[in-house]
Amino acid sequence: MIKIQNKPLWAKLGLFFITIVWGSAFVVVKDASTEISPSYIIAIRFAIATVILSLVFHKRLLRIGRTERIGGLIIGFLNALAFELQTYGVQRTTAGNNAFLTAVYCVLVPFFAWIVQKKKPSVYNVVSALLCFFGVGLLSLKSGLVMSLGDLLSLLCGVAFAMQILAIDIFTENGDPILITIIQSAVTVVLTLPAALLFEPFPTAVSFDSILSLLYVAVFSTTVAFLLQNVCQKFVESSQASLIMSLESVFGTLCGIVFLKESMTVRTFFGCAIIFAAIYLSERRPSRRKADNAQT
Repeated sequence: MIKIQNKPLWAKLGLFFITIVWGSAFVVVKDASTEISPSYIIAIRFAIATVILSLVFHKRLLRIGRTERIGGLIIGFLNALAFELQTYGVQRTTAGNNAFLTAVYCVLVPFFAWIVQKKKPSVYNVVSALLCFFGVGLLSLKSGLVMSLGDLLSLLCGVAFAMQILAIDIFTENGDPILITIIQSAVTVVLTLPAALLFEPFPTAVSFDSILSLLYVAVFSTTVAFLLQNVCQKFVESSQASLIMSLESVFGTLCGIVFLKESMTVRTFFGCAIIFAAIYLSERRPSRRKADNAQT
């Protein structure tokens, strides 16, 4: 077996990579969402992920233990809840408000870790989280924020994502992150498919371009990205992981500029710069526990 040196660094690079994938998905999913309703997209992408991961890692399935089962169920529930809240939230508010309020997980994760894991956030954690949230606001909010039902749902989505990030941190410490990802994906399908069948029209005419877009989201944004998230978070503190994953909004904005010909404004530039500065600040105090894990 190849021994990987400096696992926290590689884990952070892995999280950085998936934010690029998630950011690009904002552009790609536009094609599929015109013909396939949101809950069906969620159910289909995680169903494909479950099948792929189960086939690739079928030998591991015999080693599923209590930690993986409980962790997969909890993380899968939070994952499905967050996606559904985000889906119904964005339908009732602006995309900017949805992105901004969802990003509240950056601020919440350090305090949730304090409550659940008794890990008091440092000044670095708090300041970098607030900076990151402000940066996302510059990227997302165009005309202010007036709370509506959609905004409330988006805010709850951010809470669910914060809890999910913390749950991944807890259960991957002693559990197999690959098995947890498989169960998480399957649980997401089980919970989101009924919502699709009950409340959304069944997709009957789907173009080839939409199928390709859906496959991209299923394979890269779901199978690869969520597997990497769970594996990498084993070696990165949840507060740092949440900040790195906030780069999704940066790369989503940049992909919009490159592929959708959206404009680069001064506000956009400073929003991206502040988020990067927040992540840099969070690196000033590395975690002892994760560093210790990296040596094993």
